[in-house]
Amino acid sequence: MSINLEIRRYGGADRHVHDYSQVLFPLRGAMRVDIEGRTEVVASNCVALIPRDHVHDFAPTPDCRFMVVDVDVAALSEERLPALLRAGEPSLTRLDPWLWRLFRLLGDEVEADGQRAREAVHLVMSGLQLVRPGEALRPRRKAEQRILGVACAYGEGSEGGSVGDAARAAGLGQSQFHALFRATVGLSPKQYRLAKLFGRAVDRLVETADPISAIAYDLGYQDVSSFNRQFRRRFGMTPSQLRRGDRPAPGG
Repeated sequence: MSINLEIRRYGGADRHVHDYSQVLFPLRGAMRVDIEGRTEVVASNCVALIPRDHVHDFAPTPDCRFMVVDVDVAALSEERLPALLRAGEPSLTRLDPWLWRLFRLLGDEVEADGQRAREAVHLVMSGLQLVRPGEALRPRRKAEQRILGVACAYGEGSEGGSVGDAARAAGLGQSQFHALFRATVGLSPKQYRLAKLFGRAVDRLVETADPISAIAYDLGYQDVSSFNRQFRRRFGMTPSQLRRGDRPAPGG
């Protein structure tokens, strides 16, 4: 079969290489991926590409769970290949919430019934046609790799730890940690933690029927309207619209 879809859990480091390309969709947790020295954290609302013949390794969080699509690129015609797979370079692409919600629901269907994988793989490949490749991964210096290792766990759980704790884990002073974190991840520690917070909000909206007010309170918001405003500002839609599966209006 030229395309295979599975739900996988990763237990730890296992450096290896494939003769096919691999697309990773995070369903739960996060994973630091090292592809021939090019390192990034793969977490909610994104898709990662590991092209064929690229040596790679993983450092997952304990709750890590991914939908993985293995694609024999050489066996598919050019028309069937999404742009993401034609790029041929390791990449990480942030997804619009409505599109990520589609992939997430497909992953949940396959996890509930593995026999659905053959049906889901065609929908996943169709969905990938809507994804434009994001930033290609670049080689990381050792200090940057330490930052990414910390970022993978930073913001997990109800508290997520302090910036001081994260800086100590990276072996850096707070001011140096802030500067290197922003340079490496593209966000400040506070912004990154907020992004993971909203990622968990999206998980709850997709996975559960919990009231939006309960989700907001559990994430530390005392004012539901503030949560709704920040959610809309970030995603271009309200939590209710995301839960219904709405697509954001152009420019919204």
